[in-house]
Amino acid sequence: MEHKQLELFQEAITACNVGCCVVFKDNSNLSRTDNGLRLRLYEDYNYQALQFFLEQYVTSGKMIRYQDSFGMFYLFLHLPSLYLYDYESPHFVIGPYLETTPKPETIRQIMEHLSIPEQLFEDIRLYYASTPVLSNIESFESLVLNLSQGLFHTEYSISHLPDQGEIQMEHSPLILKIRKNPEISVSTIEERYKVENQMLEAVSKGDEKRAHELHQKFQTFQLRPRTENALLNKKHGVIILNTLFRKAVESGGVHPLYIDDLSGKFAILINEARSERELDHLASDMLHKYCLMVKNHSMTGYSRVIKDVISYIDFHYAEDLSLAFFAEMCNMNKNYLSSLFKKEAGITLTDYIHQVRLRRAITLINSSSLSITTIAASCGYNDINYFTRIFKRTYGMSPKQYQKSILRPS
Repeated sequence: MEHKQLELFQEAITACNVGCCVVFKDNSNLSRTDNGLRLRLYEDYNYQALQFFLEQYVTSGKMIRYQDSFGMFYLFLHLPSLYLYDYESPHFVIGPYLETTPKPETIRQIMEHLSIPEQLFEDIRLYYASTPVLSNIESFESLVLNLSQGLFHTEYSISHLPDQGEIQMEHSPLILKIRKNPEISVSTIEERYKVENQMLEAVSKGDEKRAHELHQKFQTFQLRPRTENALLNKKHGVIILNTLFRKAVESGGVHPLYIDDLSGKFAILINEARSERELDHLASDMLHKYCLMVKNHSMTGYSRVIKDVISYIDFHYAEDLSLAFFAEMCNMNKNYLSSLFKKEAGITLTDYIHQVRLRRAITLINSSSLSITTIAASCGYNDINYFTRIFKRTYGMSPKQYQKSILRPS
């Protein structure tokens, strides 16, 4: 019910034609605060200055009105944790919006102050033209203040910053470098496909940091809506993203069975999502999980024989597996297979079998109430004492000690 109140608050803001969002804890959606303007204008831009600003000044019971260096207005407020999902920070951003559409000479003055070249005037002008203009900012801010106090049962004190220009949520223009060919006002199809392909390449390599950076930029592109239902349009976008990530990790050498399992789980979550907030988080979580899958399960560079051995172990770990079994399966000499596996995988075949089995054992201990004996057997260890020795050698404690540490964490 508490989450519903925040969704009602967001609906009221967007009904005034003003954008808003809850900032994620990992800050992966910060580019939404200015509709990607700085990310698209400057090379290698990050939003650390804004992140620092929010953490330092937007604290409990605070609502701050801020006018940035482009003359755009924002409202920042601190939300009680009661109304948030686990992945959301307490910072809520409303904006950007304008009091009036600036005249051409005003835009040129702002561009000169920010060292933005004259040839970008038309792009910057169109960006201002696409920003909502509120004829009565005081009434809008009063509405936001009253709504937030009523919905979140919090007394807010509102501040207007910066008073003397000493507090900034942006990098100084002196340290920023304009992109060679920035696309600010128009999301070209060519540029969108370029960013999309770069993002998918990063996912296929398991490069989560790079993938997140490109996903931030990808979110700034406005896709043509399929329906008048905003939630349904968002679902369509996340479904497409799930499909693109599937293909990316497949090219990254991940076995189709892993891909099908993860993409199927996300397909269900997307279908069950009841708000755009949930879908935003799902998109971010998908990127993380698919990159992690490449790191854990990519077989790029392995020979066909070793790929077959690894795939068999991954999906038949509970069976009676040994070097002799795989040598017979592959019709190869045991010593040669052992040497080849160690060369390509970096560990011995026996150690890899233990690694897969113990990972599964940890998952079962964390997610079930099964006995240690049952877990050991389901992971391919019929000798409980042998399982205990291998587990302790790997994790520094027995399976029962690990189980107790989860039930009663220190």
